[in-house]
Amino acid sequence: MSQGMYTLVKHFWISCAHSVPGAGKCERIHGHNYKVTFCIQGNKLDSSHMLIDFREVKHAIEKQFDHHYLNDFPEFSPEMGGAAPSTEKVAEVFFGRIQQLCNQKENHPIMKWIEVEETNEAFARYEMV
Repeated sequence: MSQGMYTLVKHFWISCAHSVPGAGKCERIHGHNYKVTFCIQGNKLDSSHMLIDFREVKHAIEKQFDHHYLNDFPEFSPEMGGAAPSTEKVAEVFFGRIQQLCNQKENHPIMKWIEVEETNEAFARYEMV
């Protein structure tokens, strides 16, 4: 008998400012209302009968980054060993934070992908291959 797979897809919004050196007018400090959409999969629910509580996921990102200047964080500061907060890099860092949360769960769900939408016309997706 084969086992089923659960897939959870959720989005939320956060507001952040950033500047991206070498990116034309985006070198200046500006902000975005980022739409963050993530996908988590697993074949086992936790003791609350959830793959993961998506409120925890939102809180993990929102608590640290919402209404902050991303360049102030080591992950987004070349001077501190990080990389400039391009949309791609923001997606990669957020993916890592959510994956850390998944790793702590009793049922070990898997972070599949994340999309960070910077504008209505542009987003970046980060996923493990």
